[in-house]
Amino acid sequence: MQDEAEYYRSVLDNLTGGFLSVSLDGLVVYVNPTAGRILHLPDVGALAGKCYTLALAGFPALLGVIRDALATHKTVHRAEVNVLHGDVTLTIGYSTLQVRNRKGDYLGIGIIFQNLTVA
Repeated sequence: MQDEAEYYRSVLDNLTGGFLSVSLDGLVVYVNPTAGRILHLPDVGALAGKCYTLALAGFPALLGVIRDALATHKTVHRAEVNVLHGDVTLTIGYSTLQVRNRKGDYLGIGIIFQNLTVA
C-alpha cells in the first residue's frame, strides 16, 4: 500500500466539502482545495503553520467558530455562519470535530463545511 499519510491527505483533498484543521496551539494544520474554492483563498498550502487568526483574518465569524471549538472542545453538528467575501455574504453550513490521536489525546479541531448560499 502507498504511504498512509499521502493516502489520508488524498482523502481530504477529494472531499466535496471544505475542510480545515487547527492544532491545539492555534496553528493551521491543513486546508483542503475545496475550502480554498469556497472561501476564495488563492493559496491554501501557504496557510499551513500560520496562526488561524492571521490566516483567516478576513472571516471573523469563522474565527469565532474556531475559537469556540478550541476553547470548549465541543463538537457542533450542522450549524450555519455567514461570512463575507468582498461585498457578498456567503452562508456556510459547518460541523466541527475534535482531532484526537489513537491514545485519545486532544490535538486540535477540524471543520468540514459547504457553501449553502442560494445564487
